[in-house]
Amino acid sequence: MRRGRRPRWMIKIALERMEILLNHAEEEFALHPERSHRYVEMAWKIATKYNLKIPSSWRGRFCKNCHRFLKPGSNCQIRLHDSMVNIKCLECGEIMRKPYIKENKAKRRNKIESRTFQEGIDA
Repeated sequence: MRRGRRPRWMIKIALERMEILLNHAEEEFALHPERSHRYVEMAWKIATKYNLKIPSSWRGRFCKNCHRFLKPGSNCQIRLHDSMVNIKCLECGEIMRKPYIKENKAKRRNKIESRTFQEGIDA
């Protein structure tokens, strides 16, 4: 095989397999948590082998340090602190921080726009 980027059909298959594995991880977590952790680990290995990003819908659902599937309330804690979402993995103790400033901005903007729209109707 030539060096460089992989063919599109290979990348498409890898993305499909990652999606399937992550869906299985979510389904299996209640009965077999170790199996779901293994599924996440396999999806991570596929992503690194084919130089792909994990789908955005799944990025916050596993620990970046120990590659374990995270289920809020059972093996991770989610806290809001200083416009940050702190996700703490209870398996390894890693804390992942994600900002939510954009959401707050959008909320304020919608609030202001709704007021000005209502005032425009009343006037």
